[in-house]
Amino acid sequence: MSKDTLQDIRQRVREKKEAYQRYNFERLQEEAFATFFDLAQEYTSLENLYLLCVAVPKEFFDLESRLYVYNRKSGRLERVSTSTDGLITNPEERLRFSLPVPAEIQESEDAVLFPIRGNRALTQWLPFSSRGDLLGLFEVFPKEKVDDKGRFFLEKLANRIGYNLHQKLLIQQNLEHIKFINQLVADIEHNVISPNLYYRLFIRRLEKSLDNYKEIQERMRDLILFTQTQDEDLCRELCEIYHMLSTENETLEEESRALTKHYEHTSLFLETLLRRDHFEKGTYVLRKQPCNFKTEIIEPLLERYRPVFEKRGIVVDNRLEEIPDEEVILFVDKGLISQVFDNLFSNAVKYARAVEDSRGQKVKLISYNRKILKNHFGDGIHGVRFNIFTTGEPLDPEEARRLFEEGYRASNVGQERGTGHGLHFVKNVVEIHGGQVGCEPKKFGNEFYFILPLKEETPLEDLS
Repeated sequence: MSKDTLQDIRQRVREKKEAYQRYNFERLQEEAFATFFDLAQEYTSLENLYLLCVAVPKEFFDLESRLYVYNRKSGRLERVSTSTDGLITNPEERLRFSLPVPAEIQESEDAVLFPIRGNRALTQWLPFSSRGDLLGLFEVFPKEKVDDKGRFFLEKLANRIGYNLHQKLLIQQNLEHIKFINQLVADIEHNVISPNLYYRLFIRRLEKSLDNYKEIQERMRDLILFTQTQDEDLCRELCEIYHMLSTENETLEEESRALTKHYEHTSLFLETLLRRDHFEKGTYVLRKQPCNFKTEIIEPLLERYRPVFEKRGIVVDNRLEEIPDEEVILFVDKGLISQVFDNLFSNAVKYARAVEDSRGQKVKLISYNRKILKNHFGDGIHGVRFNIFTTGEPLDPEEARRLFEEGYRASNVGQERGTGHGLHFVKNVVEIHGGQVGCEPKKFGNEFYFILPLKEETPLEDLS
């Protein structure tokens, strides 16, 4: 692929070389081109580029000019600079003109109008409503001073203006997007993450209220013991109330536990995905800590998914563990790795299908296991491979290879909804941990796996 691309570029270089030989620019025109190229790189702002565009024809050829550019927000054509007045800052003045916007070079009473086009390959990223690849207009006057050779040169200059203008428009748009994202992150932190912490306070209050109910229940129990020899009818009624109260307390305690687990799960994902560092650095930033995968990640997730698995008729099988759960302690970003497992379990819910095993029985299951890979990441650097297998039709090997590409969905998705982003997320997270991902079609289904390096201070013999 790299060699093919190199050959393509070399071909384009040859074509450009031949084109410039045909152009046969005069020395002054070549110097004007070189000056524009150099200064377009030196000046980084749009405003300076606007001024450069009108300065070059003036300084080299004593030609006056006006530059018109489509406004990124309104989409209206505006006069942004002239060789006589410089930058036009007054919004009303920018719109005070009457000019056609030709698709090709055209003459007016005293000027030549050159359409300015951007990079066609990047037209979809134009920061305003698309007009093909048209970005603006370059007006040069007086036209009597522009002969055919000069017109040809100015046409090529307008093309270079378009490419530089397009790049700087995209850069400015990206900077504004980054500024917006940073502001959005601050808003999320203030309006989502911080208020979410109050739920922990509500849960504690609920737990305190449940403890109070237990005390009331115990006081009633004492009262029942006192009244059972005094008043049988009252004792019987109090017993009924006691049992009703006990049942309600057990129900509330169960709801409280479920609410706590949901809060902890949601908070972990919110605080991990919406971490300010991710947005500032433009990539996932890890906060590593020792993590017991069984107790801190797998068991809580399985408990959350178990009702969904049962509803879908999926059996969970973890009998194939090669190493004890309590031995697997890795330094990872717990929140991100939890979401890796969450994505894989979510896929299992969607795509697990019943198959007929070797005994002729219908089986629909998900199984997970781990095993040590000695020296997988180099001499003395061992890995832990986490496998999640789901029954169903084995994927084509090429599909299995492409599953982790952004937006890719295999042919077995059926009516299941999805964007093809989940496995790409898995790949990103695992790889920034220094690991690897993959999918292997098996006889009765497909095995998704990821491999993480063991922390350095864990001797291999401790895991035997």
